[in-house]
Amino acid sequence: MLNLMIWISLIMSDTTAQLLLKKGTMESNLNNWEPNSFIISGYSLYILSFFLWMQILKTTPLYVALSGASIIFITIAFGSYFFLGEPLTIKSLVGTILVAIGVYIVGYSREMS
Repeated sequence: MLNLMIWISLIMSDTTAQLLLKKGTMESNLNNWEPNSFIISGYSLYILSFFLWMQILKTTPLYVALSGASIIFITIAFGSYFFLGEPLTIKSLVGTILVAIGVYIVGYSREMS
């Protein structure tokens, strides 16, 4: 149960960090690279994600961890659509899912060897 909570926290923190950094860079002035609250919050969540990832790596084989983390590709695609208004076309959705499936297959095939 604890491991599941760590996984959910990792997916949520990493996805949110990506979305906050994107929002922060969209709102920053190109000539003035002062960090804004979105960028600071995004990097803070990256730090949290780092420690969660280290905990996952401690208890999970690497190929399984990378396969499981591929869900982040999908959550970022949906998050950018819902929260940033970025387009989510059928092609980008299928491509994102294929990447996630590909990473999973690579990890799964190592398990079978």
